[in-house]
Amino acid sequence: MKVALVCLWVAILVAAPVSASSRYQADAPAPRIASVHTLPMQPLASFRVQNKGISKNDAAAIVKRQFGGKILAISEVQRKGRAAYRVKGLSDQSQVYVVFVDKQSGRIFR
Repeated sequence: MKVALVCLWVAILVAAPVSASSRYQADAPAPRIASVHTLPMQPLASFRVQNKGISKNDAAAIVKRQFGGKILAISEVQRKGRAAYRVKGLSDQSQVYVVFVDKQSGRIFR
């Protein structure tokens, strides 16, 4: 039984390219295949410069990584002459904290 199934699969795999190539006429041009371009990997710092800042989700991730706990609220504010996110969080010790994340650099300040 297993041998018959293996033979059937081999026959299908061998026949598939033959039947696919028979759909095209000999004088018809070959179908074009789109080339795939890969983007070079960039360090996160250069991405921030090109992107002109970080998102709210990025700011939340930065604060959560630094302080832990839960993020309660995020809002956009102007602080010390800079565009920033005001992030309110709850630490693992159940203390509420408020920090600011610079939208341009991603640095935390108070």
